[in-house]
Amino acid sequence: MDTEQRLSRTTVAALCVTEFCALGALVIPLVVGLSLLVRGVESGLALETRLSWVETAGALTAMSLNPVWGWLSDRTVRRSGHRTPWIVGGTVVGCAAVVTATYMTTLPALVLVWACAQMSYSATFAALYGTLSDVVHPADRARVSGWFAAAATGAISFGGLVGYALLTGHLGVALSEPRVAFVLLAFVAVPVAIVASLHLRTLTPRTRVAEPEPAPVAAPLAGAGSAYWWLWLQRLFAQASYSCLTVYGVFFLIRRAGEEAHDAAATVALVTAIGAALGMVMAVGGSRALARRIGYRPVMAAGILLLLGANVLLALSASTPAFVIALLCAGTGLGTYVALDLAVALTVLPPTANGRFLGYFNIARTLPQSVVPALGPLFLALGSGDLLGADRSRNYFAFFAFGSVLSLVALVLLARLTVPDHRDPRKGGEMRDEVPASPVS
Repeated sequence: MDTEQRLSRTTVAALCVTEFCALGALVIPLVVGLSLLVRGVESGLALETRLSWVETAGALTAMSLNPVWGWLSDRTVRRSGHRTPWIVGGTVVGCAAVVTATYMTTLPALVLVWACAQMSYSATFAALYGTLSDVVHPADRARVSGWFAAAATGAISFGGLVGYALLTGHLGVALSEPRVAFVLLAFVAVPVAIVASLHLRTLTPRTRVAEPEPAPVAAPLAGAGSAYWWLWLQRLFAQASYSCLTVYGVFFLIRRAGEEAHDAAATVALVTAIGAALGMVMAVGGSRALARRIGYRPVMAAGILLLLGANVLLALSASTPAFVIALLCAGTGLGTYVALDLAVALTVLPPTANGRFLGYFNIARTLPQSVVPALGPLFLALGSGDLLGADRSRNYFAFFAFGSVLSLVALVLLARLTVPDHRDPRKGGEMRDEVPASPVS
């Protein structure tokens, strides 16, 4: 692609639809599927601990391999001009792993297979992020990042709707078997990735100055610059705060609000879908429109504040309506934030090894999925129990206080970021993607 050529709608659609389907293949199980699946496996552990083992192993596997997939796809794009083998391969192997997970009856087997699923899809995500860097013109960064973030939040919304329809019997006879809904989008992702890859193979990466052979995957991390790593750290804390709100949603409603497991799962699925839909609206245009007027920093801060408010509300509430409000705020906040942080990441990245560094950036999305479930049981076991709720055997107050602290840290780190808050008078005040030489205070 010539440096002056703008990204076509077909290319944007190919990237976004593939992200939607691949992420949805993981989201549908994560929203409610795994919470229900661990209830049926052979184990003497508490339900929250079972879920923690499964999600922690999967996220740690994805986190560990993200840079490796990014580095390998950097080498692939230099040789063949595209990263499509990793996009297609990840969805195919991931689909097989997701299907296999539904047949597991013991906890160790489920942990192993889910880790394989996360590993496979992380290859797809690393290649998709790398492709963004390869083909997106600087003038398109904010627009494409917004649509890409919308695809991710849309996958969460769709996953929630599928889970709700399954649990309430609205999928009909053909999809009445829970296993079918669990694997639905994993099957859809395979042909979508193949068709999208046929188009992506026709694109030529943008010309860059002085592109050496990609550095080894274990090369010093300082090559991305401090601006990138401050952004990475903030994304990590913001995503971890959101994970606190979603990882134990079903169990929160059971223990705090006294709901039955089936009703709690249906509520979580529906609210997750609506919250993610609100986040998708913000990602598509709301965040970018606000950023043009008041700057990236205040808009990103607003998204983090919504995550903070949601954690505080759940720490102090024991009702289903409060849970609904909190999850709606969380979905809106996450969509507001992620629509802009990817645009900033694409701006501050060095001109080479983009797949590797975007692989690291994707770790900030996946690492909280392992850290939060791993630490969760520790906070839930603090003291003599919860302050509120029908079942006070687990300390959800301490857990959501932890989520609130994570939000506050993310908010403090915002002051350290280099963000494109300056305006270009030649474009009538439009936000430019170029980043100033030093952090904006």
